[in-house]
Amino acid sequence: MCKIILAFDKFKGSATSREIAQAAQQGIARTVPGAHVTALPVADGGEGTVEAIASSLPQARTQTVRVCAPLPGLPPVEAQYIVDETSHTAVMELSAASGLTLVPRAQRNVMQASTRGTGMMIAHAIMQEGCRHIVVGLGGSATTDCATGLLSALGFDFLDAQGHSVAPCGAGLASIDSIDSSKVPAQVRHTRFTIFADVDNPLLGPEGAACTFAPQKGATPRQVELLEAGARNLARLMPAGTASRPGAGAAGGTGAGMMAWLDCEMLPGAQAVLDFLKFDEKIKGASLIITGEGRIDAQTAMGKTPAAVLKAGHRQGTPVVALCGTLDTGFDVDTLGFDAVLPIVAGPTTLAQAIDRDTCLRNVERTVAQVMKLLKLTI
Repeated sequence: MCKIILAFDKFKGSATSREIAQAAQQGIARTVPGAHVTALPVADGGEGTVEAIASSLPQARTQTVRVCAPLPGLPPVEAQYIVDETSHTAVMELSAASGLTLVPRAQRNVMQASTRGTGMMIAHAIMQEGCRHIVVGLGGSATTDCATGLLSALGFDFLDAQGHSVAPCGAGLASIDSIDSSKVPAQVRHTRFTIFADVDNPLLGPEGAACTFAPQKGATPRQVELLEAGARNLARLMPAGTASRPGAGAAGGTGAGMMAWLDCEMLPGAQAVLDFLKFDEKIKGASLIITGEGRIDAQTAMGKTPAAVLKAGHRQGTPVVALCGTLDTGFDVDTLGFDAVLPIVAGPTTLAQAIDRDTCLRNVERTVAQVMKLLKLTI
């Protein structure tokens, strides 16, 4: 009996990793009904990270907390995270409290958006749940505030040259002259943080938080300039080298802010999630691994989930096939190293049709069924 591992990240805008895996299982059942199939939800530190990690923590419970939205004037957000009481660890996603999807497109304002809601979620886990290790998946943020909102919810006060408090948001970064941490609770100071980054960009420069990601959040060219200048100002107050560390630019500079002022370790998200799941151990003896995400392109090799799955599979000599919604034709796909890369879209279609959830899942099921028909010849 062949052993098949399904290790999908989300197909962003279409379906979750768990839904994709279920569709793939149906495709396998149609063609190789005797196969032993194991679905392992995976993620790169962005959306889906909590779901992936929760699958390996059966004792963990979900906690819901009401926090402020990423933008002033929006209704409060009911954010969820998980708590593992055995290890006193909370696992959460920044996007649950400060995500771009929480802000209606017409109201997006990266200058005013703040990560304070995420800080409130962290404070709840520390002060109310007694957690002493906080794992935060970065990604999908509405913000470019360099974690000032998050830190303000934990007791940090950002001051201008006159000693007045500065609003913890993108627009306030350029006015920050000093930081008062005297009101940070001892519990926060004694908490260990681990952040999973879904990108390895630095804080500043053409590949940094403002220049690379702020336009995706609605920033105009002038706002990008202001955010870059603000981040550069705040970087003066950070320990040397923080701004240039890989992942410092993640989630609008949240990586840099957390590494600068908290007891915080930054890890590449995709590999960190696989390590948390003990992925290498679970794929031993597999005949095939099928992975994938919404888009595969030249950036896939730069720490994305399918690339991390590929490395794990090849360490054990296991073939790895990747599925995707969109395959960029502007590069040589063979350089990625997959045994095969297959787009699931059946033919000419509109973007709306391609990302429709039901259509996506049908396409996954059909494509996996065809993969298995081919592999039946050798497995």
